[in-house]
Order: sequence, then structure tokens, then C-alpha cells
Amino acid sequence: IKASASSGIFYGIQSLLQLLPPTVFSGRATGHEVWSIPAVTIEDSPRFHYRGMMLDVSRTFFSADVVKNYIDWMAYHKLNVFHWHLTDDNGWRIEIKKYPDLTEKGAWRGPGEVLAPSFGSGNKRYGGFYTQKQIKEIVAYAAARHIEIVPEIDLPGHSKAVTATYPNVACDNPENTLSVQGEGQNVWCVGKEENFKMLDNIIKEISKLFPGQYIHIGGDEVNYSAWDKCPHCQALMAKEGMKSHEELLNYFVRRMEVIVEKHGKHMAGWDEILEGGALNPKTRVYAWRSVEKGIESVKKGQPTIMMPGAYRYFDMKQSELERGHNWAGIVSVEKAYSLDPIGTAFLDEEQSKLIEGVQGALWTELLGWPSRFIEYQTYPRLSANAEAAWTNQNLRNWEDFNDRLMKFHYDRMYHMGIAFRITPPLAKFEDGAVKVTLPYPWAVVRFTMDESEPNAQSPVYKGDVYTDKPLKFRFATFFRDELKSITVKVSNVEYEYQKPELEIETNIEAGKGNPTVNLTDGKQNTYFRSSRKLQAGDYLTYRFKTPVSTQKIIVETGIPNIAFYWVTDGYAEVSYDGISFLKVTDLNRGSAVIRPKEPVKAVRIVVTAPNDGHIGAFQDLKIE
Repeated sequence: IKASASSGIFYGIQSLLQLLPPTVFSGRATGHEVWSIPAVTIEDSPRFHYRGMMLDVSRTFFSADVVKNYIDWMAYHKLNVFHWHLTDDNGWRIEIKKYPDLTEKGAWRGPGEVLAPSFGSGNKRYGGFYTQKQIKEIVAYAAARHIEIVPEIDLPGHSKAVTATYPNVACDNPENTLSVQGEGQNVWCVGKEENFKMLDNIIKEISKLFPGQYIHIGGDEVNYSAWDKCPHCQALMAKEGMKSHEELLNYFVRRMEVIVEKHGKHMAGWDEILEGGALNPKTRVYAWRSVEKGIESVKKGQPTIMMPGAYRYFDMKQSELERGHNWAGIVSVEKAYSLDPIGTAFLDEEQSKLIEGVQGALWTELLGWPSRFIEYQTYPRLSANAEAAWTNQNLRNWEDFNDRLMKFHYDRMYHMGIAFRITPPLAKFEDGAVKVTLPYPWAVVRFTMDESEPNAQSPVYKGDVYTDKPLKFRFATFFRDELKSITVKVSNVEYEYQKPELEIETNIEAGKGNPTVNLTDGKQNTYFRSSRKLQAGDYLTYRFKTPVSTQKIIVETGIPNIAFYWVTDGYAEVSYDGISFLKVTDLNRGSAVIRPKEPVKAVRIVVTAPNDGHIGAFQDLKIE
């Protein structure tokens, strides 16, 4: 293996490992397998010098060992930049010795903490942070794998963890205006000069921990309303002759550029930093809102990383049936693979060079559960990102990539120990039989006929199954009987639920646009949402006009298909006489199943603790 740099030798070794049987990644000898490789000559080099992945550790905290595993798997895929999103509204995760309260207080949320519970962390203390010693260990660990770490502290918005810990950092604003995520008082005041002294001290410590060239300061989704009503910000705007929010943001960004450069680094930020004025030509822009924002950045002369959410946000759903956000659409493996970072933008040679590379991103609002969901959401979409970053566009082909992914790379990832996503089957009911389309020709699909979850002991689908009860069937793809896809139903059969007349009784005020009448319309995609944070003692009752006979009632909270704003602490009750209620079960991740013993007159949800500090959403009952 020959290369012009040690990193090239490292990537050559990764190519060699890919030529060997997948068991090479297991870290243990099988004792009976003959290892051989084809007699080939490979000449290779990456298309982009920046090949990255971002992980948010604020919304959901991950241990140092999990981060190291994440870096290992990135290295196997020849990625070379780990963008570490260390701070946000929901937790400050990096030790700053001059400001110990940032982690002693700002790293924790729950009862009695400065931050309210959020994202399903529950009515208990949740959080964590990395000591400076741990940071140094992880930086060295990544460097040994030729991965540079770009740390991010999100400013001046997304800073509730700071303002809750040090309230004087925020604007002097009597009105609690909200950010797009619903957070109040989460913006640094630009008009307080002492804030820049604090930021200088923070950047000074961070710059000594990370040897890379860049420090990312965020700059996205700032709640400008906080600045509008702040006397300090308004005085600064008048003094400097600024007319818009964007100019004030640019003032903040330019001040941060000076601070970061003072400590021997260059600044990076999200594409909002393009607004309001010019930037230092060395400032790197991360284009997340669209490909067009990346092109705009390049044409303004800025080094740019392409990571548009519609292709590179791996917190998005992978299909309509799976957990995840959907504001940027469905981001399947094929969609992720389809991005050409340069595309048909008609850039000249110098502009094309400013597109330094591509990056995936994993935001973690929904990653608190189930176990290892971080791996499920990342892989194999990261594999698609890796090939787009490494391989020239004229050599890329989706069908070829997908074939290699399923024939070879699934096995590699399995032996790496990754709990990657398995593609589910497609089941249809036609001509009296359930017929399944396999996700790939050699897939193992198991099924049940009683609505239960398929497991490794369930029968393997081998052909049409004739039945008059297709609604009872459930299917899942299995990989080595240890990993499985989501469970799916027959897709072309209407799953009808009873739609009895009912009334809603609640002490919870409705939020705008989501009234209680939504729970009486029989539509599974509408919901009722509170106008305020839920609290202990809140209740919502579904009262039927006439008793309902059923074997099963499914109670679900949260926004349908998104798993956001579900009731984190509460229980479900049933009434057979319309007067007295019996507790049936506690809510589990916002849901409960009731199996009535006789006709039901009412169902009630009772809240027992503050709802992660958030509003709550309630769905129609599913009455079978």
C-alpha cells in the first residue's frame, strides 16, 4: 500500500479490509475460515477532502464510549470529520473550567434543575457532560483514525442551557418570546459587552482542547423577537446604524470571527450566517436548509459544506411507517445517495473548489429510545453519504451501490457490531392470499397470524399464504435472526376502527388549530394539542354516547407518526358505568392498551407529572 500521506495508507487499509471476508470486522478469529483476496490493483483517491458526520449530544446525551464507537464506524467508511454538536437548548455537554455551572447546572434537566425535562427524558434527573480529560481522549482517539473533530457550541440562539444557568446572558426582555422550537429566553444578548468577554473565555478553553482548524458557533434559528424588545440590543442597533435583525446577527457573527481567529482557529456556522453582511473569507458555511443555500454561499466566496436536510438529515423518517421527523421529507438510503454536492449548479472551477465536501447529520430529539436507535438512524444512510463523499459522480450508480450494500456491506456492518436498519417487506392481500415482496432476493421474512410481533422463532415466508383474516398478519425482515426491520401489516387492506359518537371532557385548554373536536372526527391523522405545559392532575376523558363493545382499545398520545409531545407520565382509566373509573395501566411511551371486560362508557387519560416541560398532544382512540 502506497500513498502520499499517512491518511492515504489508512484508507488503503480500509479498502484491503473490504476485500477480505466480512468476519475480519468482528475482531475475533473464526478458526475455520480461509481468508483470501482477489489479485487486484486499486488506484483510488477521494472526491472531497471533507467527508463528515455530525452528532447532536445535547438533546440526547451519549457516553464517551458510544462516541468512540461512532468514530470507529466512521473511520471504516473513510470519513474524516466528526462534527460534534456539544451544546443546545437541552444541555451543555463540554466542561469549561472558568464557568463550572455550565455543566454542574446546564448539563442536567428534570425536577429541581434549571432545565425542564424534554424529549422523553422523563420526570427525573437526566443529562451528562464530557470532562476536558475525556474530550482530549476522544480527540486523540479520532486523530489515530485520521478524523478531525469540529466542535460546535450553538450561539446566539439555541442557548437555553446557558441562559437558564447564567440568566444575565439573556436579553432584558419582560416578554417571554419563543423560538421556533418553543423555547423562551434562549438567545444571547448582543447588546451586553460582557457577554463577549464570557464567549472569549469559553472559546479560549475550547481552542486548546481541539487541534483542528475550525470551531463551529451555530448561528441558526435565532429568535429575533428577543432582540426586538431588548433595550440593550436596540441601543446597539441605533449606535451602529443597523436596520434589521440580520445585520445584528452579522454583527454578532463578525465579533465571534474575531474571537475565534484570536485563538488560532477559523469560524464555521450554519447557513443563516450568510445573512446581514459579509463574512471573513475563511469562515466556513454549513448549508443545511437547501442545496441552493450552499450555492449561494459558494458564490459569495465562502468555503462550504453541503448537508441539505432533505438529503443529509438522518433524524428524518426512512419511510412513512418509521419513527422520525418529516419536515424535510422522507430521507431514504436512495434519497441520501442521490445527492450530487456540486450537481448542475454551473459553478466555475474556483467556485467548485469552495465546496469542500459533504456531511450527514443526526439530531437526537427522538433518539432516547429504543436502545441503539442512534445506529438504526445512521446506518446504512451514512454508507450512502460516505460513497457520495469519496467517489467521483461519474462512477456512482444507485443500483450498483444498493446491490453491494445488501450483498456485502450488511455483513460487514453486522460484524462491526452496528444495529443497522433492515428494509421491511411489502405485504399485500390479493386473490385470497397474502403475498410478500422481499426487500432483496435472499431476504428472510418471518410472519405471525395473530397480530403479535414476529421473532426469530416465527415461520419464514416461503410463498403465498391463503387466508380470510389478512388483518391479523404481521411481517418483518430478519438479518441473521438478530436484527430485524420494523413490523409491517398488509398494506392494501383498510384497517377500520370503530367510530362511535363521543364527547371530550378535559381541564386542558386547546392550542390554536388543534381543538378537542379533532378527537371526535374519527380521523387518525388529527389530534388535540394543549395550549400550555401539562401538569399533574390534568385529565382528558373520551365519553361515549352509547356503550362500546370491543376487545381492544389503543390509547395514543403525541403528534401522530412523529412521537412528539406525548404524555410522559400518566395512566389510562376505563369506566363501565360512566361514573366510576378503574385504572388499567400506566402509559408506556405515551401509549396504552385496554382490553375491556364489558361494554365501555368512557376512557380517561390522567397526567401524573409535568410533561417534560412541554405541551401535550392527544390522538383519537383506536377501537377495534
